[in-house]
Amino acid sequence: MVKYVLPVESCWPALSESISEQDVILVAPPGAGKSTYLPLKLLELFASTNLKIVMLQPRQIAVRAIANYLAQQLGEDVGQTVGYRMRGEAKTSSATRLEIVTEGLLTRMLQNDPELPGIGLVIFDEFHERNVHADFSLALCLDTQAALRPDLRLLVMSATLDVGEIGNLLPDAKLLQSEGKRFDVDVIYTPAKAGVFLAQHCTAIIIQALQQHEGDMLVFLPGAREIKLVEQLCQVQLQQTVNIFPLYGNLNKQQQQAAIQPSPAGQRKIVLATNIAETSLTIDGIKIVVDSGQEKVSSFNLQRGISSLTTMQISKASATQRAGRAGRLAAGHCYRLWSKDAQQRLIAQRPPEILQMDISSLYLEALVWGEPLADLRLLDIPSTAQIQHAEDLLKSLGALDEQGKLTAVGRAFNGLGCHPRLACMLIQSEALGAASQLLACLLVAVLEGKPISALRDELCLSQHLNYVLSPPQQPIYLEAKRWASRLRLNWSGAQIKKALPTLVDLLLLGFPDQIGQSRGAGRFLLASGTGVMFHARQQHSNLMVSPWLIVCQMTLGRDADGLIQLAEPISESQLMGHADNLIKHSTQHYWDDTNQRVVSREVKMLGAILVSETRLAKTKNADYSEIIIDTLLTKGFGILNWSTSVQQLLLRVNLAAEVFGSSWPDFTPAGLRADLSEWLSPYLAGVSSLEQLIKLDWHSILKNQLEWSQQQFLDQHFPTQMQVATGQSCRLHYSKNGQVELQTKMQQVYGWQDSPSIAQGRVKVTLSLLSPPGTELQKTSDLAGFWQGSYKEVQKEMKGRYPKHFWPDDPANARPTSKTKKYM
Repeated sequence: MVKYVLPVESCWPALSESISEQDVILVAPPGAGKSTYLPLKLLELFASTNLKIVMLQPRQIAVRAIANYLAQQLGEDVGQTVGYRMRGEAKTSSATRLEIVTEGLLTRMLQNDPELPGIGLVIFDEFHERNVHADFSLALCLDTQAALRPDLRLLVMSATLDVGEIGNLLPDAKLLQSEGKRFDVDVIYTPAKAGVFLAQHCTAIIIQALQQHEGDMLVFLPGAREIKLVEQLCQVQLQQTVNIFPLYGNLNKQQQQAAIQPSPAGQRKIVLATNIAETSLTIDGIKIVVDSGQEKVSSFNLQRGISSLTTMQISKASATQRAGRAGRLAAGHCYRLWSKDAQQRLIAQRPPEILQMDISSLYLEALVWGEPLADLRLLDIPSTAQIQHAEDLLKSLGALDEQGKLTAVGRAFNGLGCHPRLACMLIQSEALGAASQLLACLLVAVLEGKPISALRDELCLSQHLNYVLSPPQQPIYLEAKRWASRLRLNWSGAQIKKALPTLVDLLLLGFPDQIGQSRGAGRFLLASGTGVMFHARQQHSNLMVSPWLIVCQMTLGRDADGLIQLAEPISESQLMGHADNLIKHSTQHYWDDTNQRVVSREVKMLGAILVSETRLAKTKNADYSEIIIDTLLTKGFGILNWSTSVQQLLLRVNLAAEVFGSSWPDFTPAGLRADLSEWLSPYLAGVSSLEQLIKLDWHSILKNQLEWSQQQFLDQHFPTQMQVATGQSCRLHYSKNGQVELQTKMQQVYGWQDSPSIAQGRVKVTLSLLSPPGTELQKTSDLAGFWQGSYKEVQKEMKGRYPKHFWPDDPANARPTSKTKKYM
C-alpha cells in the first residue's frame, strides 16, 4: 500500500526543534494534516514532560471527530490518552494527555486558574476563523505566559492567515509554512440563470456532478432551511440511489456522526452542510464539492441592540477552504455556483467576529481577568460603541456599579459561562425562592437551546416552557436539569409549574431594556428605544393585542424595526408592581410648538418609553434659557421676525468685518449660532414664550456685542443714512451681497460729480435715481459716467413727461433741488 506523505510532515523537524523554546505559528493549507498528524507527534515530544496538551477547536462536531480519529490512531478509546471536553459533554480520564476542547472551555480554565497547572502546550487550531473565544483565550494565554508561565508554549495553526498581524502579536514566534496542497482540485464555475432559485440550481448541479464524476459529494449551503429544500428535491430526483445526509449545528450528535461516517462499500453519499464542514472535518470519500457561495453570518446591530443571522457571500478564503475539501484524500472537483467575475469581487477575509458581535460577555470576562478589554493583547480591539453598549448593559444588570467597576454579582455572573442576561436571572432568582430558581434554569435552557420545531410559529415564551415540561424528555429539559445541578438545586418539574407566575419577575431581571409598549398594529417600542414588530406570518398571535411585552429574542427585520421571535405579555399592573425600580421620575421642560412656549411636565419614563406625564404650572423666575437657545438653534432666527433695523445692523457689521478684517464679531447666521448661549443667555431671564422672545430689544442686544469704539466706528463709517446734495437725509440700504444702496430722486443729487462712498472710501454707494413720482430711472455706482452718458436719453424723455421739473444739460454742475421749476 502506498503511504501518502502529508504536506505538514515537512514542517515537523523544524517544529519539534522550536516548540520547546519558543511559540510557533504554522500556516498550512486545508488537508495538510495540521489537526490529525501534528497532535500525535507533539504527544510523543511532550511525553517526558508529564505536561498535557490542550488543543482548541471552534466547532463541537470537529472536537468529537478529531478526538475519535486520534484515539483510533493510538488504538485506544476516546477518554484515554486523547479526550475531549465541551459544554455539557466530556470524555477524559486521569490518563488523558491530549485534551481537545471548544474555545470557551479554555477561557473557563484560565479564569479558574491562570497558571494552567499541568499544561505545557496550547494549540489554537483553525485560528484563521477568528472566533472571538480563540482571540480572547490567546490574549489570556499571552498574559499568563508573561506573568506566570514563561514555560507555557503556544502553537497557532491556520489554513489562511495574515501572518503580519499574528506575527506582531507573537513577535518571537517561529513562523513555519507548509507549501502546496495534497491533491489537485478542478474548479468549475456554474452560475445560475436568471430566475432560477438556489435550491433548484444546486440540485441540478448535484445531479450533473454525480453523473460526471466518481466519489462522494459535500454540498455547502447557507442554512438548515436551504439544506432541507435541496434534500427534498434530491430525494425526488435521485430516487434513493444515493444516501443523503444533512449536517448543521442544530442536529443532534448521532445525526452529525452519521453524516461524517464513511459510506458502505459500493454506495455513494451526499452531505448537505453549512460552513460547519468548512474546516477540521475530514469526511472520507469526498471527491466532489458543490459550493453555493453563501453562509449565515451572525452580526450585532449596535444601534438597535439586535443580533441576527444574515445570508451573505463567503470570502475568498472560505471559497479556498471549501474547494480544498474535495482534494483531501484524492484529486477532486469543485463546482462553484457563481461566475469567475463574481469570484474576483469576493472579499479576501470575513471581518473578525470580535468586531461584529455583542461583546458584553467578553467585556465581563476581561474585568474578571483583571484588565480592561482594550488593554489585552487582542488582534482586533472592539469599537468604542461596542464597549459602551456592553458597559451600559452590564450596569443595567447590576454586574457593574455606576463607576463601571465589577461587582460581586458580576463576578458570579461570569462564573456561569452564559450571556450576562441569562446569568442575571440564574443568580438573582435566588431572592425569589428555590422554585423560581428552578424556573430560571428552565428559562435559560429554552433561551439558549435549539428552536422547538413544533412551536415554530408560537411566540409566547410561557407556551415554550409548558411544552418542555410535558412530556419532559426533550434535550432542553435535560439541559435545564444540568443548570439546576450546577446551582445545587433539587430538580422538581412540579415546583417549576407552581413558579410560573414569577416568570415576569425573572424576565424583568434579565431583559429590563426589552420591555415593550404597544404602538398599535403589532408594533412595540422597547425601553432601549428599539422598535420591534411581528412577522407577517405571526399576525394571528395573541401577543399582538397585549399593551405591554417583554421581548426575549428578536432578529433584525428588513425595515427599521426588529422582528419579535419570543416574548411574554405583561399587564400594566404587573409592570408597575414589579418594575417600579426601573421607572424614572423627572420634571421636564420643553418647547411646545402648538403654544409656542416652554411647558413643564412631570414624567415617568421606562427607558425610552413614556409611561405617564402630568402638566405642571409655570414656575416663577424659572430659567428656561437652555430650552430657548436649543429652540433657536433648531428652528433658526427666522421665527423672531427681526425688524429692518436689526437686519440692517447685522449686514452693516458683516460688511465692516469683510472690509476691515476679523476683529469684528461674526454676525452671519452661523456666527451667531456658534456662541449663541454666551451672548444671549443674560437677556433670557423670565422669557418662556416666543411672544416674549420677539419683544426683546434685539437691536440693543446685538449692538452690545460690539465694543464702544466699534459702535462709534460703525455709525461713522457704515451709517444708516446719508445726506444728499439738497441737504436732506436718505436711508442707506445694506444688502447680503455687500452692496450699499441710496435711493433718492435724481434732482436731489444734481451737483454731485460722482457716486458717494462710505467706509473711508472703500465701499462705493450704489445710487437708485428716481423720477418725480418715485419710479426708478437709473441704478449706478458710477454717477460721473451716467451724467456723461445715458443721462441725455433720460433727460429727453423726462422733459417731455415732467416739463415742470428741472432737467439741466449739465447735471454735474447744476443746482440740486426738491422743487419744481416754478418754486426754485
